[in-house]
Amino acid sequence: MTSLLGIDLGTSSVRAMLMQADGQRLGLAARSYDVDIPAPGRAEQDPDMWVARAEEAIREVLAAPGVRANDIAALSFSGQMHGLVCVDKNGRPLRPAIIWQDQRSKKSIESIYERFGRERVGGWVQNSIAAGFLVASLVWLKDNEAELYSRIDKVMLPKDYLKFRLSGVIATDYSDAAGSAAFDNTSLSWSGELLSALDLDPDLFPPCLPATERMGTVTPEASARSGLSTSTIVVNGGADQCMQGVGNGIVRPGVFSSNIGTGGQVSAIADKPLYDQAFRTNTIAHVIPGRWTLMGATLSAGAAMKWLSQRILAMDGFGDVDRMAGAVPAGSGSLVFLPYLVGERTPHLDPDARGMFCGLTLGHGRANMLRAVMEGVAFALRDSLEIILQMGIPCTRMIASGGGANSPLWLQIQANIFNREVVRSLNDEQACLGAAITAGVGAAVYTGFPEACDALVQFDPRTYVPSTTNARVYDDLFAVFHDCYRDNKKTFARLAALESAE
Repeated sequence: MTSLLGIDLGTSSVRAMLMQADGQRLGLAARSYDVDIPAPGRAEQDPDMWVARAEEAIREVLAAPGVRANDIAALSFSGQMHGLVCVDKNGRPLRPAIIWQDQRSKKSIESIYERFGRERVGGWVQNSIAAGFLVASLVWLKDNEAELYSRIDKVMLPKDYLKFRLSGVIATDYSDAAGSAAFDNTSLSWSGELLSALDLDPDLFPPCLPATERMGTVTPEASARSGLSTSTIVVNGGADQCMQGVGNGIVRPGVFSSNIGTGGQVSAIADKPLYDQAFRTNTIAHVIPGRWTLMGATLSAGAAMKWLSQRILAMDGFGDVDRMAGAVPAGSGSLVFLPYLVGERTPHLDPDARGMFCGLTLGHGRANMLRAVMEGVAFALRDSLEIILQMGIPCTRMIASGGGANSPLWLQIQANIFNREVVRSLNDEQACLGAAITAGVGAAVYTGFPEACDALVQFDPRTYVPSTTNARVYDDLFAVFHDCYRDNKKTFARLAALESAE
Protein backbone atom coordinates (compact mmCIF):
# COMPACT_ATOMS: atom_id res chain seq x y z
CA MET A 1 0.00 0.00 0.00
CA THR A 2 1.28 3.48 -0.86
CA SER A 3 2.85 5.31 2.07
CA LEU A 4 4.48 8.72 2.58
CA LEU A 5 7.30 9.85 4.85
CA GLY A 6 7.40 13.29 6.49
CA ILE A 7 10.65 14.42 8.13
CA ASP A 8 10.67 17.42 10.49
CA LEU A 9 14.14 18.81 11.19
CA GLY A 10 13.59 20.88 14.32
CA THR A 11 15.83 22.78 16.69
CA SER A 12 15.80 20.21 19.48
CA SER A 13 14.95 17.03 17.57
CA VAL A 14 14.38 15.45 14.18
CA ARG A 15 11.21 13.43 13.71
CA ALA A 16 10.21 10.98 11.00
CA MET A 17 6.59 9.97 10.51
CA LEU A 18 5.39 7.34 8.05
CA MET A 19 1.74 7.19 7.08
CA GLN A 20 -0.49 5.54 4.55
CA ALA A 21 -2.02 7.76 1.91
CA ASP A 22 -5.31 7.65 3.85
CA GLY A 23 -3.58 9.21 6.87
CA GLN A 24 -3.19 6.10 9.01
CA ARG A 25 0.09 6.39 10.90
CA LEU A 26 2.48 3.49 10.40
CA GLY A 27 5.39 4.68 12.45
CA LEU A 28 6.99 7.61 14.26
CA ALA A 29 10.53 8.02 15.52
CA ALA A 30 12.47 10.93 16.95
CA ARG A 31 16.04 11.73 17.86
CA SER A 32 16.85 14.59 20.20
CA TYR A 33 19.90 16.84 20.26
CA ASP A 34 21.10 20.08 21.78
CA VAL A 35 22.02 23.51 20.55
CA ASP A 36 25.73 24.25 20.89
CA ILE A 37 26.50 27.59 22.58
CA PRO A 38 30.23 28.16 21.87
CA ALA A 39 30.04 31.70 23.29
CA PRO A 40 27.33 33.97 24.72
CA GLY A 41 24.86 34.97 22.04
CA ARG A 42 25.90 32.21 19.65
CA ALA A 43 23.92 29.12 18.63
CA GLU A 44 25.20 26.38 16.32
CA GLN A 45 24.54 22.79 15.30
CA ASP A 46 26.49 20.24 13.28
CA PRO A 47 24.76 19.58 9.93
CA ASP A 48 26.16 16.06 9.74
CA MET A 49 24.68 15.37 13.18
CA TRP A 50 21.28 16.28 11.73
CA VAL A 51 21.79 13.73 8.96
CA ALA A 52 22.95 10.99 11.30
CA ARG A 53 20.04 11.50 13.70
CA ALA A 54 17.52 11.70 10.84
CA GLU A 55 18.77 8.47 9.34
CA GLU A 56 18.57 6.78 12.75
CA ALA A 57 14.94 7.87 13.02
CA ILE A 58 14.20 6.67 9.47
CA ARG A 59 15.73 3.26 10.17
CA GLU A 60 13.59 2.94 13.30
CA VAL A 61 10.41 3.75 11.37
CA LEU A 62 11.32 1.26 8.64
CA ALA A 63 11.78 -1.44 11.29
CA ALA A 64 8.14 -1.19 12.41
CA PRO A 65 6.03 -4.30 11.75
CA GLY A 66 4.50 -4.43 8.29
CA VAL A 67 6.52 -1.51 6.91
CA ARG A 68 8.24 -2.01 3.57
CA ALA A 69 10.67 0.54 2.17
CA ASN A 70 9.47 -0.15 -1.38
CA ASP A 71 5.96 1.02 -0.44
CA ILE A 72 7.15 4.56 0.37
CA ALA A 73 6.17 6.55 -2.70
CA ALA A 74 7.74 9.82 -1.60
CA LEU A 75 9.23 11.75 1.27
CA SER A 76 9.52 15.44 2.05
CA PHE A 77 10.73 17.83 4.71
CA SER A 78 9.78 20.43 7.24
CA GLY A 79 12.72 22.42 8.52
CA GLN A 80 13.73 24.89 11.21
CA MET A 81 13.93 28.26 9.50
CA HIS A 82 16.53 30.99 8.93
CA GLY A 83 19.78 29.11 9.67
CA LEU A 84 22.95 29.10 7.57
CA VAL A 85 24.79 26.00 6.33
CA CYS A 86 27.95 26.64 4.26
CA VAL A 87 29.35 23.88 2.06
CA ASP A 88 32.42 23.61 -0.16
CA LYS A 89 32.50 22.44 -3.78
CA ASN A 90 32.36 18.83 -2.56
CA GLY A 91 29.19 19.52 -0.62
CA ARG A 92 30.85 19.22 2.78
CA PRO A 93 30.07 21.66 5.61
CA LEU A 94 32.82 24.21 6.20
CA ARG A 95 31.73 24.97 9.75
CA PRO A 96 28.85 24.31 12.15
CA ALA A 97 25.52 25.73 11.03
CA ILE A 98 24.60 29.10 12.50
CA ILE A 99 20.97 28.64 13.51
CA TRP A 100 18.05 31.00 14.12
CA GLN A 101 18.75 31.55 17.84
CA ASP A 102 22.18 33.03 17.09
CA GLN A 103 22.63 36.75 17.89
CA ARG A 104 26.21 37.40 16.71
CA SER A 105 25.17 39.34 13.61
CA LYS A 106 23.44 42.25 15.36
CA LYS A 107 26.23 44.74 14.50
CA SER A 108 26.25 43.54 10.89
CA ILE A 109 22.52 44.24 10.72
CA GLU A 110 22.98 47.70 12.22
CA SER A 111 25.58 48.42 9.54
CA ILE A 112 23.25 47.26 6.76
CA TYR A 113 20.48 49.56 7.95
CA GLU A 114 22.85 52.48 8.43
CA ARG A 115 23.94 52.14 4.80
CA PHE A 116 20.64 51.43 3.08
CA GLY A 117 17.82 52.21 5.50
CA ARG A 118 15.21 49.89 6.93
CA GLU A 119 12.46 50.84 4.49
CA ARG A 120 14.64 50.33 1.42
CA VAL A 121 15.84 46.93 2.57
CA GLY A 122 12.31 45.99 3.58
CA GLY A 123 11.04 46.90 0.15
CA TRP A 124 13.53 44.51 -1.41
CA VAL A 125 12.56 41.48 0.70
CA GLN A 126 9.27 42.50 2.46
CA ASN A 127 10.92 41.66 5.77
CA SER A 128 13.31 42.99 8.33
CA ILE A 129 16.66 41.31 8.76
CA ALA A 130 16.96 39.70 12.18
CA ALA A 131 19.93 38.12 13.92
CA GLY A 132 20.07 34.41 13.10
CA PHE A 133 18.70 34.88 9.58
CA LEU A 134 20.82 33.37 6.81
CA VAL A 135 21.73 36.62 5.10
CA ALA A 136 22.75 38.32 8.36
CA SER A 137 24.92 35.36 9.38
CA LEU A 138 26.48 35.26 5.91
CA VAL A 139 27.41 38.95 6.08
CA TRP A 140 28.92 38.31 9.50
CA LEU A 141 30.97 35.44 8.09
CA LYS A 142 32.14 37.58 5.19
CA ASP A 143 33.36 40.23 7.61
CA ASN A 144 34.75 37.97 10.35
CA GLU A 145 35.75 34.64 8.76
CA ALA A 146 36.89 35.88 5.36
CA GLU A 147 39.11 32.90 4.55
CA LEU A 148 36.28 30.46 5.23
CA TYR A 149 33.85 32.67 3.30
CA SER A 150 36.13 32.49 0.26
CA ARG A 151 35.76 28.69 0.22
CA ILE A 152 31.95 28.63 0.26
CA ASP A 153 30.48 27.04 -2.85
CA LYS A 154 26.83 27.09 -1.76
CA VAL A 155 24.78 28.26 1.21
CA MET A 156 21.80 26.24 2.37
CA LEU A 157 19.02 26.35 4.88
CA PRO A 158 19.00 23.50 7.42
CA LYS A 159 16.47 21.11 5.87
CA ASP A 160 18.09 21.60 2.46
CA TYR A 161 21.33 20.06 3.68
CA LEU A 162 19.47 16.97 4.88
CA LYS A 163 17.62 16.84 1.56
CA PHE A 164 20.92 17.13 -0.31
CA ARG A 165 22.37 14.20 1.62
CA LEU A 166 19.36 12.04 0.71
CA SER A 167 18.88 13.13 -2.91
CA GLY A 168 22.21 14.56 -4.05
CA VAL A 169 20.44 17.75 -5.19
CA ILE A 170 21.13 21.23 -3.82
CA ALA A 171 17.99 23.38 -3.95
CA THR A 172 15.59 25.22 -1.69
CA ASP A 173 11.93 26.20 -1.79
CA TYR A 174 10.19 29.57 -1.74
CA SER A 175 9.02 29.36 1.89
CA ASP A 176 12.42 28.57 3.40
CA ALA A 177 14.18 31.03 1.08
CA ALA A 178 11.78 33.76 2.24
CA GLY A 179 12.93 33.16 5.82
CA SER A 180 16.52 33.94 4.86
CA ALA A 181 15.76 37.69 4.38
CA ALA A 182 17.45 37.49 0.97
CA PHE A 183 14.31 36.59 -1.00
CA ASP A 184 11.86 38.78 -2.91
CA ASN A 185 8.38 37.51 -2.06
CA THR A 186 6.82 39.36 -4.99
CA SER A 187 8.98 37.84 -7.73
CA LEU A 188 9.57 34.54 -5.87
CA SER A 189 13.31 34.74 -6.42
CA TRP A 190 16.47 35.76 -4.63
CA SER A 191 16.61 39.54 -4.32
CA GLY A 192 19.23 40.71 -6.80
CA GLU A 193 19.02 44.22 -5.33
CA LEU A 194 19.82 43.03 -1.81
CA LEU A 195 22.60 40.67 -2.86
CA SER A 196 24.19 43.37 -4.99
CA ALA A 197 23.95 45.95 -2.20
CA LEU A 198 25.62 43.57 0.26
CA ASP A 199 28.21 42.41 -2.30
CA LEU A 200 27.13 38.78 -1.94
CA ASP A 201 27.80 36.46 -4.86
CA PRO A 202 24.41 35.28 -6.20
CA ASP A 203 26.04 32.01 -7.31
CA LEU A 204 26.32 31.05 -3.64
CA PHE A 205 22.55 30.74 -3.43
CA PRO A 206 20.82 27.53 -4.56
CA PRO A 207 17.96 27.32 -7.06
CA CYS A 208 14.52 28.23 -5.62
CA LEU A 209 11.74 25.82 -6.60
CA PRO A 210 8.18 25.06 -5.46
CA ALA A 211 7.82 22.98 -2.31
CA THR A 212 6.24 20.15 -4.31
CA GLU A 213 9.06 19.95 -6.88
CA ARG A 214 10.62 16.51 -7.27
CA MET A 215 14.35 16.39 -6.51
CA GLY A 216 14.76 12.90 -7.95
CA THR A 217 14.92 9.78 -5.84
CA VAL A 218 16.94 8.58 -2.85
CA THR A 219 20.57 8.03 -3.86
CA PRO A 220 22.18 4.60 -3.49
CA GLU A 221 24.52 6.00 -0.82
CA ALA A 222 21.62 7.42 1.21
CA SER A 223 19.70 4.17 0.71
CA ALA A 224 22.58 2.20 2.19
CA ARG A 225 22.74 4.49 5.23
CA SER A 226 19.03 4.89 5.91
CA GLY A 227 17.33 1.79 4.52
CA LEU A 228 15.15 3.85 2.17
CA SER A 229 14.46 2.53 -1.30
CA THR A 230 16.14 4.15 -4.29
CA SER A 231 12.69 4.29 -5.88
CA THR A 232 11.34 6.71 -3.27
CA ILE A 233 10.79 10.21 -4.67
CA VAL A 234 12.40 13.07 -2.73
CA VAL A 235 10.14 16.16 -2.75
CA ASN A 236 11.56 19.63 -2.05
CA GLY A 237 9.72 20.46 1.21
CA GLY A 238 9.35 23.73 3.08
CA ALA A 239 9.73 25.87 6.18
CA ASP A 240 8.40 24.45 9.43
CA GLN A 241 5.85 27.22 9.98
CA CYS A 242 4.22 26.54 6.64
CA MET A 243 4.38 22.80 7.18
CA GLN A 244 2.80 22.86 10.61
CA GLY A 245 0.14 25.09 9.07
CA VAL A 246 -0.57 22.45 6.42
CA GLY A 247 -0.57 19.77 9.13
CA ASN A 248 -3.18 21.80 10.99
CA GLY A 249 -5.32 22.21 7.88
CA ILE A 250 -4.54 25.92 7.64
CA VAL A 251 -4.78 26.32 3.89
CA ARG A 252 -7.22 29.24 3.58
CA PRO A 253 -7.14 32.86 4.78
CA GLY A 254 -8.77 33.63 8.12
CA VAL A 255 -7.41 30.66 10.10
CA PHE A 256 -4.55 31.48 12.49
CA SER A 257 -1.95 29.26 14.13
CA SER A 258 -0.46 29.73 17.58
CA ASN A 259 2.58 27.48 17.74
CA ILE A 260 4.59 26.79 20.89
CA GLY A 261 7.69 24.78 20.12
CA THR A 262 11.24 25.70 21.08
CA GLY A 263 10.29 29.16 19.84
CA GLY A 264 6.77 30.42 19.39
CA GLN A 265 4.92 31.85 16.41
CA VAL A 266 1.56 33.25 15.47
CA SER A 267 0.88 32.97 11.75
CA ALA A 268 -1.90 33.40 9.23
CA ILE A 269 -2.38 32.97 5.49
CA ALA A 270 -2.83 35.83 3.04
CA ASP A 271 -3.59 35.73 -0.68
CA LYS A 272 -1.02 38.44 -1.46
CA PRO A 273 2.43 39.32 -0.05
CA LEU A 274 1.30 41.76 2.64
CA TYR A 275 3.91 42.96 5.07
CA ASP A 276 3.97 45.01 8.24
CA GLN A 277 5.12 48.54 7.42
CA ALA A 278 7.17 48.59 10.64
CA PHE A 279 8.74 45.22 9.71
CA ARG A 280 7.92 43.63 13.05
CA THR A 281 6.61 40.43 11.47
CA ASN A 282 7.77 38.23 8.59
CA THR A 283 6.15 37.61 5.22
CA ILE A 284 6.91 34.18 3.81
CA ALA A 285 5.91 32.66 0.49
CA HIS A 286 3.77 29.65 1.37
CA VAL A 287 4.24 26.09 0.17
CA ILE A 288 0.74 26.50 -1.33
CA PRO A 289 0.91 28.40 -4.64
CA GLY A 290 -0.63 31.86 -4.50
CA ARG A 291 -0.50 32.05 -0.71
CA TRP A 292 1.80 33.79 1.78
CA THR A 293 2.31 33.27 5.50
CA LEU A 294 2.36 36.30 7.80
CA MET A 295 4.26 35.38 10.95
CA GLY A 296 5.33 36.94 14.21
CA ALA A 297 7.82 35.10 16.38
CA THR A 298 9.02 34.94 19.96
CA LEU A 299 12.40 33.25 20.27
CA SER A 300 11.89 31.45 23.60
CA ALA A 301 8.57 29.68 24.10
CA GLY A 302 8.89 26.01 25.00
CA ALA A 303 12.58 26.77 25.52
CA ALA A 304 11.65 29.14 28.36
CA MET A 305 9.57 26.46 30.08
CA LYS A 306 12.33 23.89 29.62
CA TRP A 307 14.86 26.36 31.05
CA LEU A 308 12.80 27.02 34.17
CA SER A 309 11.41 23.56 34.85
CA GLN A 310 14.53 21.53 34.14
CA ARG A 311 17.56 23.77 34.45
CA ILE A 312 16.40 26.00 37.32
CA LEU A 313 13.82 23.93 39.21
CA ALA A 314 15.39 20.53 38.38
CA MET A 315 12.01 19.02 37.54
CA ASP A 316 11.94 15.71 35.70
CA GLY A 317 10.17 16.52 32.46
CA PHE A 318 6.88 18.40 32.14
CA GLY A 319 4.55 15.96 33.87
CA ASP A 320 3.93 18.07 36.98
CA VAL A 321 3.98 21.47 35.32
CA ASP A 322 0.25 21.67 34.47
CA ARG A 323 -0.76 20.36 37.88
CA MET A 324 1.38 22.83 39.79
CA ALA A 325 0.78 25.87 37.59
CA GLY A 326 -2.93 25.10 37.37
CA ALA A 327 -3.27 25.52 41.14
CA VAL A 328 -2.31 29.20 40.81
CA PRO A 329 -4.98 31.73 39.77
CA ALA A 330 -4.72 33.68 36.50
CA GLY A 331 -2.04 36.32 36.77
CA SER A 332 0.35 34.18 38.85
CA GLY A 333 -0.08 36.44 41.87
CA SER A 334 0.77 39.58 39.83
CA LEU A 335 4.03 38.01 38.66
CA VAL A 336 5.06 38.86 35.09
CA PHE A 337 7.69 37.03 33.03
CA LEU A 338 9.47 38.35 29.94
CA PRO A 339 10.48 35.30 27.85
CA TYR A 340 13.32 37.11 26.08
CA LEU A 341 16.05 34.64 27.04
CA VAL A 342 17.89 34.88 23.69
CA GLY A 343 16.73 38.33 22.64
CA GLU A 344 13.40 38.89 20.96
CA ARG A 345 12.03 39.24 17.46
CA THR A 346 8.37 40.36 17.32
CA PRO A 347 7.65 43.14 18.06
CA HIS A 348 10.95 44.50 19.38
CA LEU A 349 13.62 43.15 17.01
CA ASP A 350 16.01 43.45 19.92
CA PRO A 351 18.85 40.93 20.22
CA ASP A 352 19.84 42.56 23.53
CA ALA A 353 16.47 41.90 25.21
CA ARG A 354 16.69 39.73 28.31
CA GLY A 355 14.34 37.52 30.26
CA MET A 356 13.09 38.62 33.64
CA PHE A 357 10.56 37.97 36.39
CA CYS A 358 8.94 41.21 37.49
CA GLY A 359 7.07 41.41 40.77
CA LEU A 360 8.64 38.59 42.78
CA THR A 361 7.73 38.52 46.48
CA LEU A 362 8.29 36.14 49.37
CA GLY A 363 4.79 34.86 48.71
CA HIS A 364 5.69 33.46 45.30
CA GLY A 365 6.81 29.88 44.80
CA ARG A 366 7.80 27.72 41.88
CA ALA A 367 4.15 27.16 40.88
CA ASN A 368 3.75 30.92 40.39
CA MET A 369 6.92 31.01 38.34
CA LEU A 370 5.82 28.12 36.13
CA ARG A 371 2.47 29.72 35.42
CA ALA A 372 4.09 33.13 34.84
CA VAL A 373 6.29 31.57 32.14
CA MET A 374 3.23 30.10 30.42
CA GLU A 375 1.51 33.48 30.60
CA GLY A 376 4.60 35.41 29.48
CA VAL A 377 4.96 33.25 26.37
CA ALA A 378 1.27 33.76 25.56
CA PHE A 379 1.66 37.53 26.04
CA ALA A 380 4.55 37.49 23.58
CA LEU A 381 2.39 35.59 21.09
CA ARG A 382 -0.44 38.08 21.59
CA ASP A 383 1.93 40.81 20.40
CA SER A 384 2.20 38.99 17.07
CA LEU A 385 -1.53 38.29 16.90
CA GLU A 386 -2.42 41.95 17.31
CA ILE A 387 0.01 43.10 14.61
CA ILE A 388 -1.38 40.61 12.07
CA LEU A 389 -4.94 41.63 12.91
CA GLN A 390 -3.93 45.27 12.36
CA MET A 391 -2.75 44.29 8.88
CA GLY A 392 -6.35 43.50 7.98
CA ILE A 393 -6.32 39.70 8.23
CA PRO A 394 -9.45 38.54 10.12
CA CYS A 395 -9.12 35.68 12.59
CA THR A 396 -12.06 33.30 12.21
CA ARG A 397 -10.34 30.41 14.00
CA MET A 398 -7.25 29.93 16.22
CA ILE A 399 -5.51 26.56 16.07
CA ALA A 400 -2.85 25.76 18.65
CA SER A 401 0.08 23.56 17.70
CA GLY A 402 3.54 22.45 18.81
CA GLY A 403 4.47 20.87 22.11
CA GLY A 404 2.58 23.56 23.99
CA ALA A 405 -0.68 22.25 22.51
CA ASN A 406 -0.23 19.12 24.63
CA SER A 407 -0.85 21.20 27.77
CA PRO A 408 -4.56 21.82 28.47
CA LEU A 409 -3.60 24.59 30.87
CA TRP A 410 -1.44 26.38 28.29
CA LEU A 411 -4.25 26.08 25.75
CA GLN A 412 -6.70 27.69 28.20
CA ILE A 413 -4.19 30.43 29.03
CA GLN A 414 -3.85 31.20 25.32
CA ALA A 415 -7.65 31.35 24.94
CA ASN A 416 -7.87 33.80 27.85
CA ILE A 417 -4.94 35.99 26.79
CA PHE A 418 -6.00 36.08 23.13
CA ASN A 419 -9.66 36.37 24.23
CA ARG A 420 -10.50 33.92 21.45
CA GLU A 421 -11.61 30.32 21.24
CA VAL A 422 -8.70 27.92 20.69
CA VAL A 423 -8.77 24.41 19.20
CA ARG A 424 -6.08 21.85 18.48
CA SER A 425 -5.51 19.17 15.88
CA LEU A 426 -5.77 15.54 16.91
CA ASN A 427 -2.50 14.89 15.10
CA ASP A 428 0.36 15.70 17.47
CA GLU A 429 2.96 15.79 14.67
CA GLN A 430 1.64 18.63 12.56
CA ALA A 431 4.94 19.51 10.86
CA CYS A 432 5.58 15.86 9.94
CA LEU A 433 2.05 15.56 8.62
CA GLY A 434 2.51 18.73 6.56
CA ALA A 435 5.72 17.31 5.11
CA ALA A 436 4.04 13.98 4.32
CA ILE A 437 1.16 15.77 2.61
CA THR A 438 3.67 17.80 0.59
CA ALA A 439 5.36 14.56 -0.43
CA GLY A 440 1.99 13.23 -1.55
CA VAL A 441 1.13 16.33 -3.55
CA GLY A 442 4.56 16.27 -5.18
CA ALA A 443 4.21 12.60 -6.08
CA ALA A 444 0.63 13.10 -7.37
CA VAL A 445 -0.83 10.91 -4.62
CA TYR A 446 -3.07 13.90 -3.79
CA THR A 447 -4.50 16.42 -6.23
CA GLY A 448 -3.63 19.41 -4.02
CA PHE A 449 -3.20 20.75 -0.50
CA PRO A 450 -6.81 21.77 0.29
CA GLU A 451 -8.19 18.40 -0.78
CA ALA A 452 -5.55 16.47 1.20
CA CYS A 453 -5.99 18.58 4.33
CA ASP A 454 -9.78 18.37 4.23
CA ALA A 455 -9.51 14.58 4.12
CA LEU A 456 -6.66 14.03 6.60
CA VAL A 457 -6.71 16.74 9.29
CA GLN A 458 -9.03 16.12 12.25
CA PHE A 459 -9.59 18.27 15.31
CA ASP A 460 -10.08 17.62 19.01
CA PRO A 461 -13.79 18.16 19.74
CA ARG A 462 -12.89 20.20 22.83
CA THR A 463 -12.82 23.97 22.36
CA TYR A 464 -11.00 26.19 24.86
CA VAL A 465 -13.31 29.14 25.51
CA PRO A 466 -12.00 32.34 27.09
CA SER A 467 -13.11 33.31 30.57
CA THR A 468 -14.38 36.90 30.65
CA THR A 469 -12.99 37.39 34.16
CA ASN A 470 -9.56 35.99 33.36
CA ALA A 471 -9.40 37.85 30.04
CA ARG A 472 -9.76 41.11 32.00
CA VAL A 473 -6.99 40.07 34.38
CA TYR A 474 -4.74 39.37 31.44
CA ASP A 475 -5.57 42.63 29.67
CA ASP A 476 -4.25 44.50 32.73
CA LEU A 477 -1.14 42.34 32.96
CA PHE A 478 -0.49 42.66 29.22
CA ALA A 479 -0.02 46.40 29.73
CA VAL A 480 2.43 45.65 32.56
CA PHE A 481 4.20 43.14 30.32
CA HIS A 482 4.82 45.92 27.78
CA ASP A 483 5.99 48.34 30.47
CA CYS A 484 8.49 45.78 31.78
CA TYR A 485 10.26 45.71 28.43
CA ARG A 486 10.01 49.45 27.77
CA ASP A 487 11.29 50.42 31.22
CA ASN A 488 14.21 47.98 31.08
CA LYS A 489 15.29 48.29 27.44
CA LYS A 490 18.31 50.47 28.24
CA THR A 491 19.27 48.18 31.10
CA PHE A 492 19.17 45.18 28.76
CA ALA A 493 21.49 46.97 26.33
CA ARG A 494 23.92 47.80 29.15
CA LEU A 495 23.95 44.18 30.30
CA ALA A 496 24.55 42.99 26.75
CA ALA A 497 27.47 45.40 26.40
CA LEU A 498 28.98 44.13 29.65
CA GLU A 499 28.56 40.55 28.47
CA SER A 500 30.31 41.35 25.17
CA ALA A 501 33.19 42.94 27.06
CA GLU A 502 33.81 39.84 29.18
